[in-house]
Amino acid sequence: MDNNFVEWLKGKKVTVVGGGISGVSAARALAKLGAVVLLTEQGFIPTEVKEELEKRKVQLEEGGHTEKSLEADLIVVSPGVPPNSFVFQKAREIGIKIIGELELGYRLTSGKYIAVTGTNGKSTVVKLIEHILLPYGAVATGNIGRPLSTFALQGGLFVIEASSFQLYTIETFRPNIAVITNISEDHMDWHSDFEDYCRAKLNITLNQTSEDYLILNMDEDGCMTKAAEETKARVKFVSLKSEDADAFPDSDGWLVIVDEKGRPIRLINRNELLIHGQHNVMNALFASLAAYHAGADVEVIRRGLRTFRGLPHRLEFVDEIHGVKFYNDSKGTNPHSVKWALKSFDKPVILIMGGEDKGVDFSPLVSDIWKKVKFLVVLGKARNKLVKTFSNVTEVIEASDIEDAVLKAYRKAEPGDIIVLSPGCASFDMFRNYKERGEAFVNAVAALKSQECA
Repeated sequence: MDNNFVEWLKGKKVTVVGGGISGVSAARALAKLGAVVLLTEQGFIPTEVKEELEKRKVQLEEGGHTEKSLEADLIVVSPGVPPNSFVFQKAREIGIKIIGELELGYRLTSGKYIAVTGTNGKSTVVKLIEHILLPYGAVATGNIGRPLSTFALQGGLFVIEASSFQLYTIETFRPNIAVITNISEDHMDWHSDFEDYCRAKLNITLNQTSEDYLILNMDEDGCMTKAAEETKARVKFVSLKSEDADAFPDSDGWLVIVDEKGRPIRLINRNELLIHGQHNVMNALFASLAAYHAGADVEVIRRGLRTFRGLPHRLEFVDEIHGVKFYNDSKGTNPHSVKWALKSFDKPVILIMGGEDKGVDFSPLVSDIWKKVKFLVVLGKARNKLVKTFSNVTEVIEASDIEDAVLKAYRKAEPGDIIVLSPGCASFDMFRNYKERGEAFVNAVAALKSQECA
């Protein structure tokens, strides 16, 4: 905890930008510590939240950010606020300090921090680490669960999901253990380019020292190589391909981690995992290695791996109708996650894709679609882009919504086929979030089953 910062906050004017979960949490914490808080929101704040914040004497601004938001000693931005926003740019011009909610939460808490970032897999890795370390009091926070600032003036073992947005605005944030699962093109509508995105991810190790650990993906180069070269932390590697790594699956299918003396420790066989797919073997290895270096007993790690059931909307089995199986991977919001979903099945699948594409390039998926997709059903804003990219690779069918996509996929399916929703896109063109989209898919499958099995 930064006691000097906590003392400095008293009586200072602090603007919090963004009225979502992170922004509201930051406003609560700041008001509790004696700051004069203004919460400014581009849209509108729910009535019950407004009433609560007003009781805490937080000033509110809705429907856009005005010059009033710049009358501050400090500005705290929520993860969704891009660097090209009005407040961000004006504050920089004037010279007002800007930090993110993650940085704020770090300065207001104490304890041990395990932080996980990456394009895909970070939510599963965070929840699995939390699951393994529950006997030690671990709590998942950051981009999943409660924001870190929720725990102001408290200590704990925090397992943090850190997005590129959150890491973009850190200054002193220093995790004892940092994990970078993978890095591929994503959020090009927020970052100026891929280099900017990569740099934000690598900020996770910016303040680490030789007392800390950085766990990287040996099977990737580029940003991973840069991270290994630039960090001051002790680097450990995870691999699905090489037994020279610090965590790997051996030739008999055992998940192995290497201890500090270089000795291999067999944990469990991959067949004992309740989570499906190659990518989840990788996620289990990341979580195991992080938990081990956090001080967890090996038997505790084994028990955690055997009992973790995964997260909803991440390659989740939904149901089977007349021999056709349905899987919900609504959390697959970029091409890299679609690639991993396809690798998880040993035969071609019927794939449902589409949504808001976030400016990403789908062409790196061409080879995977050609090898692993029986036919493709597309919907949403990205529909035309997907048709253009894949119509020469496989049969592409257009759908108007999730229900239509499920129906069209099923009508062309045969017993033994697998239908997978792995959109490769954000959900915001049709849904509030990926969870709502996943639930709509599950409901569409349920409705179809009730018709087909009546």
